[in-house]
Amino acid sequence: MKDKRVSTELKVGILVLAAILVLFYMSFRIGKFGAFHEPGYDLYVTLQNAGGIDPRTPIQIAGVEVGRVRNIKLEGYKALVTLNVRKGVQVPVDSKVTVKNQGILGDKFIEIIPGEAKQFLARGERINDVVMPPDLNEVFAEVGVAAKNFGETIGEFKGLIGEEEKKNIKKSLANIESASGDFKKLVSDNKKGITRFVSNMDKISSDIEKGKGTIGKLVKDDSLYNDAKDTVASLKTISKDIEQGKGTLGKLAKDDALYDEAKTAVANIKEITDGIKKGEGTLGKLAKDDSLYNETEKAMKKVQKGAEGLQEMTPVTVLGTIFSVFF
Repeated sequence: MKDKRVSTELKVGILVLAAILVLFYMSFRIGKFGAFHEPGYDLYVTLQNAGGIDPRTPIQIAGVEVGRVRNIKLEGYKALVTLNVRKGVQVPVDSKVTVKNQGILGDKFIEIIPGEAKQFLARGERINDVVMPPDLNEVFAEVGVAAKNFGETIGEFKGLIGEEEKKNIKKSLANIESASGDFKKLVSDNKKGITRFVSNMDKISSDIEKGKGTIGKLVKDDSLYNDAKDTVASLKTISKDIEQGKGTLGKLAKDDALYDEAKTAVANIKEITDGIKKGEGTLGKLAKDDSLYNETEKAMKKVQKGAEGLQEMTPVTVLGTIFSVFF
Protein backbone atom coordinates (compact mmCIF):
# COMPACT_ATOMS: atom_id res chain seq x y z
CA MET A 1 0.00 0.00 0.00
CA LYS A 2 2.81 2.32 0.90
CA ASP A 3 4.79 1.51 -2.24
CA LYS A 4 1.74 2.18 -4.35
CA ARG A 5 1.22 5.66 -2.79
CA VAL A 6 4.87 6.61 -3.42
CA SER A 7 4.60 5.48 -7.01
CA THR A 8 1.57 7.71 -7.58
CA GLU A 9 3.27 10.77 -6.07
CA LEU A 10 6.31 10.11 -8.20
CA LYS A 11 4.20 9.96 -11.31
CA VAL A 12 2.49 13.23 -10.40
CA GLY A 13 5.83 14.87 -9.73
CA ILE A 14 7.24 13.71 -13.04
CA LEU A 15 4.15 15.00 -14.85
CA VAL A 16 4.36 18.42 -13.18
CA LEU A 17 8.07 18.67 -13.95
CA ALA A 18 7.44 17.77 -17.60
CA ALA A 19 4.68 20.39 -17.81
CA ILE A 20 7.03 23.03 -16.35
CA LEU A 21 9.73 22.12 -18.85
CA VAL A 22 7.25 22.29 -21.74
CA LEU A 23 5.94 25.68 -20.58
CA PHE A 24 9.47 27.00 -20.18
CA TYR A 25 10.40 25.78 -23.64
CA MET A 26 7.29 27.20 -25.26
CA SER A 27 7.76 30.55 -23.52
CA PHE A 28 11.34 30.67 -24.74
CA ARG A 29 10.40 29.78 -28.29
CA ILE A 30 7.46 32.17 -28.47
CA GLY A 31 9.42 34.99 -26.88
CA LYS A 32 12.30 34.56 -29.28
CA PHE A 33 10.66 33.64 -32.57
CA GLY A 34 7.03 34.70 -32.27
CA ALA A 35 3.80 32.85 -31.92
CA PHE A 36 3.81 30.16 -34.59
CA HIS A 37 7.50 29.75 -35.15
CA GLU A 38 7.21 32.04 -38.18
CA PRO A 39 10.68 33.08 -39.36
CA GLY A 40 11.26 36.73 -40.21
CA TYR A 41 13.93 39.33 -40.86
CA ASP A 42 15.07 42.37 -38.92
CA LEU A 43 14.78 46.03 -39.93
CA TYR A 44 15.91 49.02 -37.89
CA VAL A 45 14.39 52.39 -37.16
CA THR A 46 15.54 55.28 -34.96
CA LEU A 47 12.95 57.04 -32.81
CA GLN A 48 13.22 60.30 -30.92
CA ASN A 49 11.15 58.83 -28.11
CA ALA A 50 10.37 55.13 -27.62
CA GLY A 51 8.15 55.65 -24.59
CA GLY A 52 5.40 53.04 -24.40
CA ILE A 53 7.22 50.69 -26.81
CA ASP A 54 8.81 47.48 -25.58
CA PRO A 55 9.85 44.11 -27.00
CA ARG A 56 6.77 42.30 -28.32
CA THR A 57 5.10 45.59 -29.37
CA PRO A 58 3.08 44.77 -32.53
CA ILE A 59 4.08 45.97 -35.98
CA GLN A 60 1.22 46.59 -38.38
CA ILE A 61 0.67 47.42 -42.04
CA ALA A 62 -2.83 48.68 -42.90
CA GLY A 63 -4.12 47.37 -39.57
CA VAL A 64 -2.71 43.84 -40.08
CA GLU A 65 0.00 42.59 -37.74
CA VAL A 66 3.16 41.70 -39.68
CA GLY A 67 5.69 41.34 -36.88
CA ARG A 68 6.89 42.37 -33.44
CA VAL A 69 9.52 44.61 -31.92
CA ARG A 70 12.55 42.43 -31.10
CA ASN A 71 14.78 44.83 -29.21
CA ILE A 72 15.21 48.46 -28.09
CA LYS A 73 18.53 50.05 -27.20
CA LEU A 74 20.02 53.51 -26.87
CA GLU A 75 21.95 54.84 -29.85
CA GLY A 76 23.46 58.16 -28.92
CA TYR A 77 20.51 60.06 -27.51
CA LYS A 78 17.91 58.25 -29.60
CA ALA A 79 16.23 54.86 -29.41
CA LEU A 80 17.28 52.21 -31.93
CA VAL A 81 14.36 49.83 -32.40
CA THR A 82 14.75 46.41 -34.01
CA LEU A 83 11.68 45.40 -36.01
CA ASN A 84 11.22 41.72 -36.69
CA VAL A 85 9.07 41.56 -39.83
CA ARG A 86 7.36 38.33 -40.82
CA LYS A 87 8.89 36.43 -43.75
CA GLY A 88 7.13 37.10 -47.04
CA VAL A 89 6.18 40.67 -46.12
CA GLN A 90 8.13 43.07 -48.36
CA VAL A 91 8.67 46.66 -47.27
CA PRO A 92 9.39 49.27 -50.03
CA VAL A 93 12.54 51.32 -49.50
CA ASP A 94 10.56 54.62 -49.38
CA SER A 95 8.25 53.43 -46.59
CA LYS A 96 7.52 55.45 -43.44
CA VAL A 97 7.22 54.46 -39.79
CA THR A 98 4.93 56.00 -37.20
CA VAL A 99 3.91 55.18 -33.65
CA LYS A 100 0.18 54.96 -32.90
CA ASN A 101 -2.11 54.12 -30.01
CA GLN A 102 -4.76 51.41 -29.84
CA GLY A 103 -7.52 53.94 -29.06
CA ILE A 104 -6.97 57.05 -26.97
CA LEU A 105 -5.46 55.34 -23.91
CA GLY A 106 -4.61 51.96 -25.43
CA ASP A 107 -1.25 50.26 -25.94
CA LYS A 108 1.07 51.59 -28.60
CA PHE A 109 2.01 49.84 -31.82
CA ILE A 110 4.33 50.62 -34.72
CA GLU A 111 2.77 51.11 -38.14
CA ILE A 112 4.70 50.80 -41.38
CA ILE A 113 3.27 53.00 -44.14
CA PRO A 114 4.38 51.36 -47.42
CA GLY A 115 5.85 53.58 -50.13
CA GLU A 116 5.51 53.27 -53.91
CA ALA A 117 9.06 52.18 -54.78
CA LYS A 118 9.64 48.93 -56.62
CA GLN A 119 12.75 48.13 -54.54
CA PHE A 120 12.35 46.54 -51.12
CA LEU A 121 14.36 46.69 -47.90
CA ALA A 122 16.66 43.75 -47.23
CA ARG A 123 17.53 42.19 -43.89
CA GLY A 124 19.38 44.58 -41.59
CA GLU A 125 18.50 47.78 -43.52
CA ARG A 126 17.06 50.87 -41.90
CA ILE A 127 13.80 52.81 -42.39
CA ASN A 128 14.83 56.46 -42.29
CA ASP A 129 11.51 58.25 -42.74
CA VAL A 130 9.85 58.48 -39.31
CA VAL A 131 6.63 60.37 -38.60
CA MET A 132 6.36 60.94 -34.87
CA PRO A 133 2.88 61.80 -33.57
CA PRO A 134 2.53 64.56 -30.98
CA ASP A 135 3.08 63.46 -27.42
CA LEU A 136 -0.09 63.27 -25.32
CA ASN A 137 1.50 65.38 -22.61
CA GLU A 138 2.28 68.09 -25.17
CA VAL A 139 -1.27 67.87 -26.53
CA PHE A 140 -2.77 68.18 -23.05
CA ALA A 141 -0.43 71.11 -22.30
CA GLU A 142 -1.52 72.89 -25.49
CA VAL A 143 -5.18 72.20 -24.69
CA GLY A 144 -4.63 73.63 -21.21
CA VAL A 145 -3.03 76.78 -22.64
CA ALA A 146 -5.87 77.15 -25.17
CA ALA A 147 -8.46 76.72 -22.43
CA LYS A 148 -6.70 79.30 -20.29
CA ASN A 149 -6.60 81.78 -23.16
CA PHE A 150 -10.25 81.12 -23.90
CA GLY A 151 -11.14 81.75 -20.26
CA GLU A 152 -9.19 85.01 -20.28
CA THR A 153 -10.93 86.09 -23.50
CA ILE A 154 -14.34 85.31 -22.01
CA GLY A 155 -13.40 87.27 -18.90
CA GLU A 156 -12.36 90.29 -20.98
CA PHE A 157 -15.55 90.01 -23.01
CA LYS A 158 -17.64 89.93 -19.85
CA GLY A 159 -15.80 93.02 -18.64
CA LEU A 160 -16.69 94.88 -21.84
CA ILE A 161 -20.40 94.17 -21.47
CA GLY A 162 -22.10 96.34 -18.89
CA GLU A 163 -25.70 96.49 -17.75
CA GLU A 164 -26.65 98.86 -20.56
CA GLU A 165 -25.14 96.55 -23.18
CA LYS A 166 -26.95 93.57 -21.67
CA LYS A 167 -30.24 95.44 -21.92
CA ASN A 168 -29.52 96.31 -25.56
CA ILE A 169 -28.68 92.68 -26.35
CA LYS A 170 -31.89 91.49 -24.70
CA LYS A 171 -33.83 94.13 -26.62
CA SER A 172 -32.19 93.05 -29.88
CA LEU A 173 -33.05 89.40 -29.21
CA ALA A 174 -36.62 90.41 -28.43
CA ASN A 175 -36.80 92.39 -31.70
CA ILE A 176 -35.43 89.42 -33.64
CA GLU A 177 -37.98 87.14 -32.04
CA SER A 178 -40.76 89.61 -32.82
CA ALA A 179 -39.57 90.02 -36.41
CA SER A 180 -39.44 86.24 -36.87
CA GLY A 181 -42.98 86.00 -35.50
CA ASP A 182 -44.18 88.73 -37.88
CA PHE A 183 -42.47 86.99 -40.79
CA LYS A 184 -44.07 83.70 -39.84
CA LYS A 185 -47.47 85.41 -39.64
CA LEU A 186 -46.88 87.11 -43.00
CA VAL A 187 -46.06 83.78 -44.61
CA SER A 188 -49.09 82.16 -42.99
CA ASP A 189 -51.44 84.96 -44.12
CA ASN A 190 -50.11 84.89 -47.69
CA LYS A 191 -49.72 81.16 -47.96
CA LYS A 192 -52.12 80.92 -50.91
CA GLY A 193 -50.37 83.73 -52.78
CA ILE A 194 -46.94 82.21 -52.15
CA THR A 195 -48.21 78.81 -53.27
CA ARG A 196 -49.67 80.39 -56.42
CA PHE A 197 -46.40 82.24 -57.10
CA VAL A 198 -44.38 79.04 -56.74
CA SER A 199 -46.86 77.24 -59.01
CA ASN A 200 -46.52 80.00 -61.63
CA MET A 201 -42.76 79.82 -61.44
CA ASP A 202 -42.95 76.06 -61.95
CA LYS A 203 -45.19 76.58 -64.96
CA ILE A 204 -42.85 79.23 -66.41
CA SER A 205 -39.83 76.99 -65.95
CA SER A 206 -41.76 74.14 -67.57
CA ASP A 207 -42.68 76.36 -70.55
CA ILE A 208 -39.06 77.44 -70.90
CA GLU A 209 -37.99 73.80 -70.81
CA LYS A 210 -40.53 73.05 -73.58
CA GLY A 211 -39.33 76.00 -75.68
CA LYS A 212 -42.45 78.10 -75.27
CA GLY A 213 -42.40 81.91 -75.17
CA THR A 214 -39.53 84.29 -75.94
CA ILE A 215 -37.19 82.95 -73.26
CA GLY A 216 -38.05 79.37 -74.20
CA LYS A 217 -37.18 80.05 -77.83
CA LEU A 218 -33.94 81.73 -76.83
CA VAL A 219 -33.05 78.67 -74.76
CA LYS A 220 -34.26 75.95 -77.10
CA ASP A 221 -34.13 77.39 -80.65
CA ASP A 222 -31.01 76.05 -82.37
CA SER A 223 -31.36 78.59 -85.20
CA LEU A 224 -30.22 81.38 -82.84
CA TYR A 225 -27.13 79.39 -82.02
CA ASN A 226 -26.51 78.69 -85.71
CA ASP A 227 -27.00 82.39 -86.61
CA ALA A 228 -24.55 83.41 -83.89
CA LYS A 229 -22.13 80.77 -85.14
CA ASP A 230 -22.45 82.04 -88.74
CA THR A 231 -21.98 85.64 -87.57
CA VAL A 232 -18.80 84.71 -85.73
CA ALA A 233 -17.57 82.84 -88.81
CA SER A 234 -18.30 85.91 -91.00
CA LEU A 235 -16.47 88.21 -88.59
CA LYS A 236 -13.58 85.79 -88.60
CA THR A 237 -13.50 85.83 -92.44
CA ILE A 238 -13.63 89.66 -92.51
CA SER A 239 -10.82 89.96 -90.00
CA LYS A 240 -8.80 87.46 -92.03
CA ASP A 241 -9.37 89.49 -95.23
CA ILE A 242 -8.34 92.68 -93.41
CA GLU A 243 -5.23 90.93 -92.14
CA GLN A 244 -4.40 89.88 -95.73
CA GLY A 245 -5.01 93.41 -97.07
CA LYS A 246 -8.14 92.57 -99.03
CA GLY A 247 -11.00 95.06 -99.57
CA THR A 248 -11.18 98.73 -98.58
CA LEU A 249 -10.52 98.13 -94.88
CA GLY A 250 -7.71 95.74 -95.73
CA LYS A 251 -6.03 98.30 -97.97
CA LEU A 252 -6.46 101.01 -95.37
CA ALA A 253 -4.89 98.73 -92.77
CA LYS A 254 -2.07 97.29 -94.92
CA ASP A 255 -1.28 99.85 -97.70
CA ASP A 256 1.78 101.85 -96.65
CA ALA A 257 1.20 104.36 -99.48
CA LEU A 258 -1.99 105.62 -97.80
CA TYR A 259 -0.07 106.08 -94.58
CA ASP A 260 2.69 108.00 -96.37
CA GLU A 261 0.15 110.21 -98.18
CA ALA A 262 -1.72 110.92 -94.95
CA LYS A 263 1.57 111.76 -93.28
CA THR A 264 2.50 114.12 -96.13
CA ALA A 265 -0.94 115.79 -96.00
CA VAL A 266 -0.62 116.35 -92.28
CA ALA A 267 2.83 117.82 -92.82
CA ASN A 268 1.45 120.21 -95.51
CA ILE A 269 -1.42 121.29 -93.27
CA LYS A 270 1.04 121.94 -90.50
CA GLU A 271 3.22 123.98 -92.81
CA ILE A 272 0.20 126.07 -93.92
CA THR A 273 -0.92 126.70 -90.36
CA ASP A 274 2.63 127.68 -89.41
CA GLY A 275 2.66 130.15 -92.34
CA ILE A 276 -0.67 131.60 -91.24
CA LYS A 277 0.64 132.03 -87.71
CA LYS A 278 3.69 133.84 -89.10
CA GLY A 279 1.53 136.09 -91.33
CA GLU A 280 2.80 134.61 -94.59
CA GLY A 281 0.59 134.45 -97.70
CA THR A 282 -2.93 135.80 -98.20
CA LEU A 283 -4.48 133.93 -95.27
CA GLY A 284 -1.54 134.89 -93.12
CA LYS A 285 -1.91 138.58 -93.97
CA LEU A 286 -5.65 138.40 -93.39
CA ALA A 287 -4.99 136.86 -90.01
CA LYS A 288 -2.09 139.09 -88.92
CA ASP A 289 -2.38 142.46 -90.76
CA ASP A 290 -4.46 144.92 -88.66
CA SER A 291 -4.66 147.45 -91.52
CA LEU A 292 -6.74 145.02 -93.59
CA TYR A 293 -9.12 144.73 -90.67
CA ASN A 294 -9.38 148.50 -90.38
CA GLU A 295 -9.95 148.97 -94.16
CA THR A 296 -12.58 146.22 -94.09
CA GLU A 297 -14.33 147.94 -91.18
CA LYS A 298 -14.34 151.28 -93.05
CA ALA A 299 -15.69 149.64 -96.19
CA MET A 300 -18.48 147.97 -94.21
CA LYS A 301 -19.47 151.32 -92.70
CA LYS A 302 -19.63 152.92 -96.18
CA VAL A 303 -21.75 150.05 -97.47
CA GLN A 304 -24.07 150.41 -94.49
CA LYS A 305 -24.48 154.20 -95.12
CA GLY A 306 -25.12 153.58 -98.81
CA ALA A 307 -27.77 151.01 -97.96
CA GLU A 308 -29.49 153.45 -95.59
CA GLY A 309 -29.53 156.20 -98.31
CA LEU A 310 -30.87 153.78 -100.86
CA GLN A 311 -33.63 152.80 -98.44
CA GLU A 312 -34.67 156.48 -98.05
CA MET A 313 -34.64 157.08 -101.80
CA THR A 314 -36.66 154.01 -102.70
CA PRO A 315 -40.23 155.42 -102.04
CA VAL A 316 -39.54 158.57 -104.12
CA THR A 317 -38.22 156.52 -107.01
CA VAL A 318 -41.31 154.27 -106.92
CA LEU A 319 -43.71 157.22 -107.03
CA GLY A 320 -41.81 158.73 -109.93
CA THR A 321 -42.07 155.51 -111.86
CA ILE A 322 -45.87 155.37 -111.27
CA PHE A 323 -46.39 158.96 -112.50
CA SER A 324 -44.34 158.32 -115.61
CA VAL A 325 -46.52 155.39 -116.48
CA PHE A 326 -49.84 157.18 -116.17
CA PHE A 327 -48.87 160.61 -117.36
